[in-house]
Amino acid sequence: MHGRRREQEEPPTGPPGGRRAGRGAGPVPGGLPAPVAGTAAGCVMLLGSGCAALSALAPASGQTSALLVAIAAVTAVGGVLLLLARTAVTWAVLHASVVGAEVMLALAAIDAAGDRGRLVAITGLAVLGVLPSSLLLRPRAALAHLALVVGAAVGLLLLVPGGGLVVEAVYLGVALVAVAVLGVVVSRAVAQADVDDLTQLPNRRALARALDAHVAGGAAGRVCLAMLDLDGFKEVNDSLGHAAGDARLVVVARHLQRELGDGLLARIGGDEFVWVVEAAEDDARSRLSAAAADLPQGQRVSFGVAVLDGADTAATWRQRADADLYAAKRRSRGLLPASLDTPEAEELLHAITDGQLVLHYQPVVDLATGALSGVEALVRWQHPERGLLPPDRFLPLAEATGVVDLLGARVLRSACHEVRDWQRRTGTTAGVAVNVSGAELASPAYPGRVLRALADSGLPAGDLVLEVTETAFADAPTMTASLDELRRAGVRVAVDDFGTGWSTLSRLDQLPVDVLKLDKSFVDRVVPGEGCTPVVDAVLAMARALDLEVTAEGVETPDQVAALREAGCDAAQGYHLQRPVPLADVDISRRDRVAA
Repeated sequence: MHGRRREQEEPPTGPPGGRRAGRGAGPVPGGLPAPVAGTAAGCVMLLGSGCAALSALAPASGQTSALLVAIAAVTAVGGVLLLLARTAVTWAVLHASVVGAEVMLALAAIDAAGDRGRLVAITGLAVLGVLPSSLLLRPRAALAHLALVVGAAVGLLLLVPGGGLVVEAVYLGVALVAVAVLGVVVSRAVAQADVDDLTQLPNRRALARALDAHVAGGAAGRVCLAMLDLDGFKEVNDSLGHAAGDARLVVVARHLQRELGDGLLARIGGDEFVWVVEAAEDDARSRLSAAAADLPQGQRVSFGVAVLDGADTAATWRQRADADLYAAKRRSRGLLPASLDTPEAEELLHAITDGQLVLHYQPVVDLATGALSGVEALVRWQHPERGLLPPDRFLPLAEATGVVDLLGARVLRSACHEVRDWQRRTGTTAGVAVNVSGAELASPAYPGRVLRALADSGLPAGDLVLEVTETAFADAPTMTASLDELRRAGVRVAVDDFGTGWSTLSRLDQLPVDVLKLDKSFVDRVVPGEGCTPVVDAVLAMARALDLEVTAEGVETPDQVAALREAGCDAAQGYHLQRPVPLADVDISRRDRVAA
């Protein structure tokens, strides 16, 4: 590992939850309704407003035009507000809006009771009441809204003397049934988007809304977030097959759901689960330990817990729970020689989770054209007291304490998001290279982490290069499966510091790589006027034969640029071209430093 490093996964998704998750298709109570619920209610209110306005233009016998105009105005404003605030509408606001609209339409319908035209108002009332109620999918609330609709409708019918009630009752019944069925179908489709297909637990989308709701709701100190990860699950898939692995996940999900009781239990992918519960930390840990003690089929689980802090965002809350999970896994494996209990290790852990790590970027330049072809993400620690620290001041500690993969996850995610935003702002097509350790690649979850970072940021897979040191290839030959998976998705792989280990040379044609990064020690041997050494020429010839690109590192003089370009090297980076800088300071236009 070098002067570049890592990032933490972003939070998932969903509502806090007061009941067990995964029950049916309905949204989990306690959080925010799905935005489509507010959208549907807003649209129906606008429809009701239009009906009232039309009635005001051509009122029935005995109708009060002023009342209809007032109702049309109020429901129009309410509908527009619901549409504009659909992502922030709470259950209470949604209920109040629907009830208010129902009452107003009931008034309009009663006002029109002397004419058969009231049927339009009754049908509008049914639409407004039943559709949002069905979308809520809370039995008591839905029944209450439906009872209000039916009660108003029956009352209207009883107010009218004479015949015709049977026909109107049939019309009303058909309208109620049709709209109720439509509401159920739509609501179940909406709710299914928040449900994990395999376990029927809430998914990342549902969890994200839950975390946001707890953070916004001022629940600091009262809510715990637990990250759970199944130990040794890869061996289940490898030895018994993915069908057996899926069956194991379903059994474990049901066990956890039953044993943990209240709170929101979500599956966010692979063998990762999240539990959000209103409880003291000791109580949450005790319940997790009890649930983990008797998992079915001998399965083991590790977990980490973080209590919501007043300064937390959803992201930092999840990151702190992740950090506790990583520490738990390392301790269980006896991989904490320095111990996370030391002040230095705790300080580094807080730096990772509290956003003190920053990325600088070193440009990679195409030697043939002089154009910017990419940047390499290099991590720094913005220490509150000691200033900007280079990686050699903290990476050894990260490796010793076992948080290097947490650090790496943070760097990966930050680099993807920052570079994608930079591409959009500047119009550049330059991609980003991120260093990855052998320890990260050894995790079966690593490919999923990379693909989630790409999906969340919008960065094209082809714009990401993962740099793996030559020695890491030798230390962890089994990691090639992860790299193969990522390359199939379009991610590119580079051998970093090539030429310092020699271990990969004999099987370079078998490794899943696209780029060789020529170590600075070879570039330093370029003699002015004499060009590259025979060894560099041989490496470049070999790379061409294997259809690999070559990037030279540590370029510090114009003579080195000229010699490398003449020898056919594809790209270069180094102080002569530009030092590592914040992304906003990367020079995306100058080409004179590679000019002949």
